[in-house]
Amino acid sequence: MTDIVETQLRSSNAPHAKDAVYRALVLRAPGINCDRETARACRMVGFQTDLLHINQLVQTPERLLDYHFLVIPGGFSYGDDLGAGTLLAKNLTIHLGPQLQRFIDEGRPVLGICNGFQVLVRAGLLPAIASTDHLSASLTENTSALFECRWVTLTTLPGNCIFTRGIEHSIELPVAHGEGQLVLRDSLASLQEGGQLPLLYSLPQGQSLGGVEYPYNPNGSVGNVAGVCNKRGNVLGLMPHPERYIHALQHPLRHGNRDGMGDGLLFFKNAYAYVAEMASSDAAKQADTEESNAYNAQKEGTAYASSGVDIAAADRAKQLMQRAVKATQGKDVLAGMGAFAGVLSAQRLQKMRQPALVASTDGVGTKTLLATQAKRFHTIGHDLVNHSVNDLLTQGAQPLFFMDYLAMGKLDPVHAAQIVQGVASACQQVNCVLLGGETAEMPDVYLPNAFDLAGTIVGIVEQDEIITGATIRGGDVLLGLPSSGLHTNGYSLARRIFAPYPLDTVFPELGEPLIDALLRPHRCYLHDINRLRAYLADRGRFIKGMAHITGGGFEGNVSRMLPQGLQAVIETRHWTVPPLFQLLARLGRIERAEQYRAFNMGIGMVLALTPKGSIEARSLLPELITVGYITEGEGVILQ
Repeated sequence: MTDIVETQLRSSNAPHAKDAVYRALVLRAPGINCDRETARACRMVGFQTDLLHINQLVQTPERLLDYHFLVIPGGFSYGDDLGAGTLLAKNLTIHLGPQLQRFIDEGRPVLGICNGFQVLVRAGLLPAIASTDHLSASLTENTSALFECRWVTLTTLPGNCIFTRGIEHSIELPVAHGEGQLVLRDSLASLQEGGQLPLLYSLPQGQSLGGVEYPYNPNGSVGNVAGVCNKRGNVLGLMPHPERYIHALQHPLRHGNRDGMGDGLLFFKNAYAYVAEMASSDAAKQADTEESNAYNAQKEGTAYASSGVDIAAADRAKQLMQRAVKATQGKDVLAGMGAFAGVLSAQRLQKMRQPALVASTDGVGTKTLLATQAKRFHTIGHDLVNHSVNDLLTQGAQPLFFMDYLAMGKLDPVHAAQIVQGVASACQQVNCVLLGGETAEMPDVYLPNAFDLAGTIVGIVEQDEIITGATIRGGDVLLGLPSSGLHTNGYSLARRIFAPYPLDTVFPELGEPLIDALLRPHRCYLHDINRLRAYLADRGRFIKGMAHITGGGFEGNVSRMLPQGLQAVIETRHWTVPPLFQLLARLGRIERAEQYRAFNMGIGMVLALTPKGSIEARSLLPELITVGYITEGEGVILQ
């Protein structure tokens, strides 16, 4: 049975070239005793895996860069009383510091399990890059001081962690109850806001409202923390053992998915998929560069190019876009790319009782200027699609199809393709068809290196399920879902404030290059809201109103969902404003009222629910923050 499962998994986990080989390194060191189980999990998902002792690795440090995935397995370092974690951390930082730093900076994934989590913390790699002389975190003795093995339930939170991508249900994993509890110099709020808390201990039903106590939180972790990642999301330390639950047979109740695999294997599958995506992206960039160079050499001296509008460039751009666009289109698309107009079958609507179409048009704004300046064009399409999907969500609609419009002063086929490929990728993630669009070259309208990106989205909703805000009443609670950054608003002001600083500046408040913080994609709330609506519906409750916090901030957007005679009170003290917004306020000397009018200040979506509904909502989505309440009056006030 094991061989059958492994064979099925290997064939299903080959999303890219069949001859591609991705290598995993499972580290051996004094105190480690889970290396073989970890290596098996890596091999099951497709990695060519080596077990290598730290003493061998320090002799040839560059050897680390031959691998795509690094795992530091579990072992004996309970509260680090034995010193094993500290010793290994010192070996890594002293003998392999530059190579390990490059490994992480290049985005390669690193997983630390139990003892490995201890090592990553002691090395200053979690929760963020820090000096090992001034660690901001540690793992100490757990509350009960007992060694015991048991099964725990975990809830995954949205964020940057690549290991938990797509895991939207609660999962089960075993613990050896010796990993220790996380202790931080600062509060957990900054980690939560930065998307660095991907895993929480929860109750067996998968809910983690309030404190979760022993035995469900066996280490006594503050905030129920079971795992921490870095800001980029490619380094994860967790306390339970995913490598010990890769087959259903390993669970005492024989739980597992229909293929007989355990929840722990999901972490390794995600690592493999991420490595394959990175390799595919690198190969695509190289191919695009080579093709673009060949194209530029061929087009020199042509009449079309010299006239200012290069039709050949447009044709080349369409060729590069074609595969990504078609990947979003299924059998319902009757006419797509290449047609004068897109055609989508309406059969899906026939299955609805009273279908209503919901539409929205928007653009990315001056965030495009930063993308051009940094020459990063892969994520700007995600900004456009995610913003548009969120607008539909406020009225309860699901995305149906999307149309994009890209205009450039001078058409660069590779850059245009990368932008549209980003649009297509974002559409795929929300099950939305990219039905068609337009790419225009307008040298007299736009500067040579400038571009504009806009789009129209159409969604569907049952008429009796439209969210209008009409049922909002005094006493209702306002909950907020955190934003991922500036999203797509306030960039004209942000660019002016940061104009004196190079884009690669690392401000202490941010802990990452400025451009990374500024170009972080607009967060999409579709999957979280869909889960929440289904969960509440089973309990006879519903979301009364929603506001997408975009241009105009709280006042300009929360007011749009309020019935006449009602007022929203936003209690800003209930959440910690993320560092990026604090930095903008300080450098730009922006008054408080203007800050909350220009930026989202860390809250991207506001929901209105009854008090009981808000409690149940937070039990499903612990990252929800109580940001205010409804009372009699008019408009929105900030407290």
